[in-house]
Amino acid sequence: MKLETRTTLVNGSKVRCLHGGKGKPLLFLHGWPSQPPAYMEALELLAESFTVYAPYMFDLKCGSVKETAEGVKALIRQLGVKAPAVVGNSFGGAVVAAIGQNAKAVSQLILIGPGGVPRKASLVKMLTNLMRSSVQLIVQGHRQTAFYRWASMFSFLASLCRHHTRQLFREIRASTKTHCCWLFQGIKAKTAIIWCSKDDVFPVSAAAVLNKMIRNSTLTIVDEDHYWPFHKPGEFAETILAHVK
Repeated sequence: MKLETRTTLVNGSKVRCLHGGKGKPLLFLHGWPSQPPAYMEALELLAESFTVYAPYMFDLKCGSVKETAEGVKALIRQLGVKAPAVVGNSFGGAVVAAIGQNAKAVSQLILIGPGGVPRKASLVKMLTNLMRSSVQLIVQGHRQTAFYRWASMFSFLASLCRHHTRQLFREIRASTKTHCCWLFQGIKAKTAIIWCSKDDVFPVSAAAVLNKMIRNSTLTIVDEDHYWPFHKPGEFAETILAHVK
């Protein structure tokens, strides 16, 4: 099912959001430095079962994960969305964790290889993986996904000239050596944790730690890597569907 782009004014910023589908609301928060169109294939599949909302989080012009979470909550209030299931991949997972501090704001959380835990890969390795992944996407025929991933990268790099983006970038980089326990210990909503056994960005060893840290959580390990939403959008969507109640 095709999605359309809506623009909403949130705290003085024009925030774009992919929207469409039918059924219960599902809020999807993208990874860094991607934007929602890079997940389009998976989101269109999810829109066959849910009303999907996928905001461009960097449009919020926030300088921290917590500020971004507050901006996302303001957005869903503006859109009139009540108690959505909230799915976060990578960086989006850290934002989802911050949103989940208030159980009344959501119906459930799904964290997919979330940021906020010590990062295994260096920035150089991540860029190398992006290039390798992009070649693989083109070979597989996912040319549009490869285009959006690179467009997202250049867009984010260009935004580093702004103070708030640099602040957010520094916080993201800080997760290389630290564990944002406050994000996860404070989660009050029902949570499903999904982690890839071959994740070379956020190692799977952190999965069991989060499972113990987050009350009322379940853990599922899938035999994929950090980039599976782009390479296997169908499988990615099916896994989310299996966990949304």
